[in-house]
Amino acid sequence: MGKVFMNVKILGGGLAFIAAGLLAACSCFCSSSDSDLHLARIQNGDFMLSLGKSGEISLWDRRGGGLYRQLAPASCTVKNVSSDGASISYDIYFSGFEIRANLKFAGDSEFELTLSGSGDMPKSIDYPAAWKMEKGDVGLYPIGTGYAFPVDMENIPLPERQSCVRGVGWSMGMYAFKRGDFYLLSAVEQGVDAEILNFKSEGLCHTAVRWIPEKGKFGYDRKVRFITGRTLPETMSAYREYRKSMGYVKPLAEKARELPHLERMKGAADFWIWDDNMTNRLYGRPEIPNRPKRDVREIAGEMLKLGIDRVLWNYVEPETPEDCRYLEGLGFIVGKYDIYRDVLPADIAHKIIKCRVERSVNTKYWPDIVNIDENGERRKAWKVHGTDGKMYWQNSVCEIAAYELTKINVPAELEKIPYNSRFIDVQAATQVSECYNPKHPATRRVGADYIRRQQDYLSSLGLINGVECGHEIYAAHYHYAEGLLSPSKFRIPDSGRKMTHVHTRSNMPAATEKFMLNPEFRVPLWELVYHDCVINYWYWGDSNCCCPELMYKFDNFNALYGYPPIYSLDVTHWNELKDKIAASYKRASAVARKVAFERMTNFEYLTADKKVQRTTFANGVSVTANFSDKEYDAGGGKKIAPWSYSMDGGGEL
Repeated sequence: MGKVFMNVKILGGGLAFIAAGLLAACSCFCSSSDSDLHLARIQNGDFMLSLGKSGEISLWDRRGGGLYRQLAPASCTVKNVSSDGASISYDIYFSGFEIRANLKFAGDSEFELTLSGSGDMPKSIDYPAAWKMEKGDVGLYPIGTGYAFPVDMENIPLPERQSCVRGVGWSMGMYAFKRGDFYLLSAVEQGVDAEILNFKSEGLCHTAVRWIPEKGKFGYDRKVRFITGRTLPETMSAYREYRKSMGYVKPLAEKARELPHLERMKGAADFWIWDDNMTNRLYGRPEIPNRPKRDVREIAGEMLKLGIDRVLWNYVEPETPEDCRYLEGLGFIVGKYDIYRDVLPADIAHKIIKCRVERSVNTKYWPDIVNIDENGERRKAWKVHGTDGKMYWQNSVCEIAAYELTKINVPAELEKIPYNSRFIDVQAATQVSECYNPKHPATRRVGADYIRRQQDYLSSLGLINGVECGHEIYAAHYHYAEGLLSPSKFRIPDSGRKMTHVHTRSNMPAATEKFMLNPEFRVPLWELVYHDCVINYWYWGDSNCCCPELMYKFDNFNALYGYPPIYSLDVTHWNELKDKIAASYKRASAVARKVAFERMTNFEYLTADKKVQRTTFANGVSVTANFSDKEYDAGGGKKIAPWSYSMDGGGEL
């Protein structure tokens, strides 16, 4: 039988004597039947922790009198409970599998649960249980950069099951809730082997962690850090310090000392200007004749004339070395697209459309680079178009192999094409997979480490590196991300492939305005932790210009969060929209010029309906954004127009 040892303890804070009156007030801890309900208790100056007979944890806030309980874990037995006054240790049995747990305080307002074990692990273990929600609680979820939903909300748009490390869905290994003026955050230390569960109980949404095996084993200590706070900025600041101790926090200012041209990213709009037929070639559709020419230098010159002077020029199409040098001479950052998550199998290449075959430069290394699953099968990525109209599976590339391919491909390219930035699609957006290929076996932890190595290697070549969506476990290693502002659940359908499509408001999905562009539900969880570490953009299919009628809404969020805009469109739409894009650029990038490398220190709602919000940054800049259809009186004679903003402390807009 495999064994898992769990250890829960309190770090710091010391022990404190609790007066009899306070103990009497907390009857749930101190009733005559206490020994039947609670197996052990520990306390510090502010809190008391209790272990229930089913393995549930309770927290008593002695300052405000609040009691916070967990649901009873399912199908487990608790034995061998002991306490030394500073921590509680106990065994938990899940279907015959033994875990040792230790619960302890970790400072005055934090506590930590450690689970230890060995041997073969069941398919999954759900522990600790979810905190028991109450009506009126608000859940805080790192979907994209952050969302807040009342836990009693009907049809709350949360995934039922989500990898803890999957940037396209869950950007940080945490979840939290607010009850009154109290915040309780649960942080998963090693998220690569964990999942997040969201479920309804008694009509309320609950969130919990599920541990999954590391190649069939428990493998290593699994930990959850619980952080409390009286305000959201206070809570997220404590969470930042916790992640900083793990090496997740590396400010852009520090990164720029290693890569000086990163300074040009302050307020730089991310542009993807496509040939009108590029997507037709990518997806096997007939090309449209007589389309406008994609003239790189002409378009760049138009940008400068329009006042668009800070640009990240990203491209998929083959920019010439001369074009790259021209753009660099204008002060633009020149970025080239790349992807390592998929590879076209050599044995079906003859069936695939020409454009895809030409782009799959790593096919010559197939099948050696392919990720093999636990059943010995080549892991699938996604399908591409065949010349016969059918769709064919590509294979997934192992992260170790992807790192080695980067070392082969990128230096050779740089000898020919002088770009200074590299965008890596998918790699940091999806969950890491275990690899059973004997040429490069890898656990998820190893795979994640190789993604970080890949990013560091690109930086060592003098390249700014960007990722799709991104995740906090990589945040110290990349510089910008496309898509974290656009959670996949709320995106325009198929926006990953419709990257040049321009929509009208009438054909936009309801979820885009209801959730993605609605200040009522959005909350800057990511920004309060990592704003000074990573520059974020919308997704390319949900760019600032994807719906010209709604540009002002996208732009207002850019201003509030201190991020620059992104524009993804073809040449025809550039010609049609360039004046509107120039106006959007001025609105959306002005704040980012001032605060791109700054920490966000505060966030607050200024109106009860949450339609007026304010952010504050470490350099003293504050942004008040009005998301309502009415003028907002900011006091002192200052009026903020509907769907506009005011910046203070940063000079003129």
